[in-house]
Amino acid sequence: MINERHYHGSERIFPDDSAVSTVVGATLILGLLIAVTAFVIVHYVPSWVADDEARHAQDVFVDFSSIPGHIDELVLTNNTDAVARQRIKLGCGGIPIMSPGMSWGSLGTMPQEGNFRVVADVWTENITKNVTSGNFTDARVNITNISSVSKFHIYIEDSSNGAVTIYLSDPGGGAILQIDGNCYDMTTWRPTGVKILDELIITTDPDSLHAVNILSPCYGFSKVLSDADIPYNITMMTDGNSSNIRYEIEYYEYNKTIEPYTKTSNGTMVYRSLNRYFLDQQFIYQAGAVFLCQPPNASMRILPYITIEDVGNYTWVTIPMVTVGTGANRTPMIGGSGVEELQMGLKYFNRITFADRNNTERVNIIIEPPEGDEDFRKNYLQEWADYFDATVEGTSIRMTSTPPTDGSYTNTTISLIGDIHLEIKEIEIEGRIASIAP
Repeated sequence: MINERHYHGSERIFPDDSAVSTVVGATLILGLLIAVTAFVIVHYVPSWVADDEARHAQDVFVDFSSIPGHIDELVLTNNTDAVARQRIKLGCGGIPIMSPGMSWGSLGTMPQEGNFRVVADVWTENITKNVTSGNFTDARVNITNISSVSKFHIYIEDSSNGAVTIYLSDPGGGAILQIDGNCYDMTTWRPTGVKILDELIITTDPDSLHAVNILSPCYGFSKVLSDADIPYNITMMTDGNSSNIRYEIEYYEYNKTIEPYTKTSNGTMVYRSLNRYFLDQQFIYQAGAVFLCQPPNASMRILPYITIEDVGNYTWVTIPMVTVGTGANRTPMIGGSGVEELQMGLKYFNRITFADRNNTERVNIIIEPPEGDEDFRKNYLQEWADYFDATVEGTSIRMTSTPPTDGSYTNTTISLIGDIHLEIKEIEIEGRIASIAP
């Protein structure tokens, strides 16, 4: 009995706890893993994903910034059958298990958005053909505003003893051609007084009118005409014995008239991100410029190809007017995380020129921003104003910027003031989206 009681007592004093220790250890390890994972997800995963999204945003911006170059190439080739392609990845991947989701983005064209309008009163050219002939009865003939001469004859009767002097004048000076009817010789001077021809003998037929073709290269006057600034004037004079001298001139008259001119382009190309951790951004193409936008902030990163430079006593201003559309029955925007291809085609290109040299004194450029709140519109339009302010620096142009009087920042008016030669490039681009497998 004693041994039996001793045996049972020993069994209660030394129990087997090995199974419980295994469970407790596994629980502690699992809890530690969960805690470490939660710590990593909370403290490190957002930073990793944000870095990945930031790198993706940089890659997208580099690809998006190629759009102005593609459009310039299309304009340069002026081929409406050519297509420029730019692939852009809309989103980026996450981290398996810990953060498996992906960021998104959208890409496409926004027609009828972001109007860009040029308004000016411009001198335009009108050239008409004219013919004039007669005798030098008044001893003086004036022909003004000539752009070119296609026929210029002086008829001298053999018995004439008069002389004809022809003056050419333009803003650069004048030239003189003198025909002596007594000895039938011709002398031509440049505006500087240097002789081109000195007493060239004109052969005549006795008892007949002799036609002298003033435009003949042998007389040197055609060279003077080709060097003249358009328009120029011609004055013909005689020494008084004009009855035996006739003239016949066929020329093109150059006239300038002031006409109002207005041209509007619109449409933007846009990429918008939908990130999980990194700041959402927009990349916007408008009128040749590319903006990086983190509303309400906007920054012009690619400058438009607007030319403003002094040429002589006036300033040459060339403005590309780029209209962006989608074409018929096409989806303007597409969203997702995959790779999409933006395809651009040239529909129309034309260069609008007005009168030579300074053809206007004021050019108003009215710019409308894309959709956004008031602060974003204000900052966006200020970028355009800063661009023009920097571009006119060092030229003879004076620039002013005026927002709407109601303070809504729905547009701004950039005014360029001075002696301006305005030239417009009309460009129409069709942008469409094509899906590309990743």
